[in-house]
Amino acid sequence: MKTKIVSLLLAFGSFTNAALAANTAEIGYTSDYFYRGSQQSQEAVQAAIGFEQNVAGLNASLGLFTNQSVDSSADSYIVSAGVTESFLDGLLGAYVGLNHVEDVPGAAFSEVQVSVSIACLLSPTLSAYRDLDDSLYTFELSASHDVELGFADLGLGASIGNTDVSNSDSRTYYSVGADLTKGLSDSASASLSVDYVDADDIEREFVFATALTFQF
Repeated sequence: MKTKIVSLLLAFGSFTNAALAANTAEIGYTSDYFYRGSQQSQEAVQAAIGFEQNVAGLNASLGLFTNQSVDSSADSYIVSAGVTESFLDGLLGAYVGLNHVEDVPGAAFSEVQVSVSIACLLSPTLSAYRDLDDSLYTFELSASHDVELGFADLGLGASIGNTDVSNSDSRTYYSVGADLTKGLSDSASASLSVDYVDADDIEREFVFATALTFQF
C-alpha cells in the first residue's frame, strides 16, 4: 500500500505515504502532491526508482523521487539512503537513513530518519525525522493492509503525522487511502489510487493518482 509517507519513498505523493520494492522503477500522474500536509503542487508527473542490496548483513537501500508539476508550482526532488535490519525472527523491522529534500525553486533540507515497524495485522510503522539544519522534528504513525481480490490487489492505508513548521509552530496532518494494483506481467503492474488528505492549515482534499511500476 502506498500510504504517502516517506521511508525509502515513504510517502512521496502517490508514491509516498509506500516504499518501493527492491530494484523498482515507477512513473505516474497525480492530481495533487502533498508533503507532510503541505500542498506542493496540483497536477504533476511523478517518477521514482529504488534499489536494494545486502551489505555486511544489512539491507541497504537507495531511493530517488521527483514530482514535476505541470503548472507553475515548484518541482520537488527527494533522495533517500539507509539500512534495514529485522529482529525477533522478522517480527520487528528497523530502518535508519538520511533524506535530502529539495524544491526548485524553494527550500532544501536534509534529515535523519528512524522507523520501526511490526510485522502483524495492519503493519504499524512509527517514524521519526530530525532536520539537520534547524533541529525540527517530524513524527508519523502509519498502518496498512492488503487484500487479494482475484482480479487485482487492494491496498488500504492510513497515517497521522506532526511536523515542526518552525521552532514555534507545528502542523498535524492525516491521510486515508486505497489503491488497486493489477499485474500486467511478471515485472510490470498498473495502479489506481485515491487518498483523502487533511491538515490543520489546509482544506480537505481528495487526491487521485495512477502509476506504472516495473521491477528489474
